[in-house]
Amino acid sequence: MIILNDKICKDNKIFLDSGYNFGYGVFETILVKKNPVMLEDHIERLNNSLRILNIDKEITKDYMLEKWRQIKASNCVLKISVSENNTLISTRDIPYNKEHYKKGFSLLINKSIKKNPFSNCTYLKTFNYMDNIIEKRKAKNQGFDEVLFLNTNNKICEGSISNIFFVNNHKIYTPALKCGLLNGIVRKWIIDNFKVIEGEYTIEDIINSQEVFITNSIIGIMKITKINEKVLSLNNPKTCEIQRYYDNYINICK
Repeated sequence: MIILNDKICKDNKIFLDSGYNFGYGVFETILVKKNPVMLEDHIERLNNSLRILNIDKEITKDYMLEKWRQIKASNCVLKISVSENNTLISTRDIPYNKEHYKKGFSLLINKSIKKNPFSNCTYLKTFNYMDNIIEKRKAKNQGFDEVLFLNTNNKICEGSISNIFFVNNHKIYTPALKCGLLNGIVRKWIIDNFKVIEGEYTIEDIINSQEVFITNSIIGIMKITKINEKVLSLNNPKTCEIQRYYDNYINICK
């Protein structure tokens, strides 16, 4: 089911505008358990992005809760996409299960497509996701779950759908925003709740680390068990600690 411009629709029709002609729009994907998780953070990021794009709209928490209740959705992904003439709210199934978390994800480092720290699109969750989609599909065809991008300075940056962290000697590291990456909602939550060292890091830093994990709003925290052809240790105490803490937080949000 979708809600388009405040109406429940079955034909999926939209108004053509700069969002759907040129990718000039922003979106948020929100985890829903019994209730939407971290809704305020998603709305804040969405509205900040709309202001940067000079799209004269503001989405409120009450508006989102009203539309979510209309859809009557739980245990799903709630997505809101906003452009000049369209506000689209839709749902889809959560694609991850217990087996994914038990096994962990494999990660392919992409050396051909570089993230640009100076691009307007880099720091916004816009409709312009083509590079991410193309490279993630290529990685999947090679048997990998996610792809990791470098920036134009060959420093590690972000995944196609995720932020990345690594652990050495019980210390948590993640690329700084200036490397050219989206400030993910779960990324921010981890930085707010744990001591995290933000900086500029190389491929060697991550490959030689003791633990690696990725985050996004739907995955939460996912351990990485393979980078390129290197199999990582299955001993992930710090990742498990963060995951337990996050899962407890999510349970409170239910």
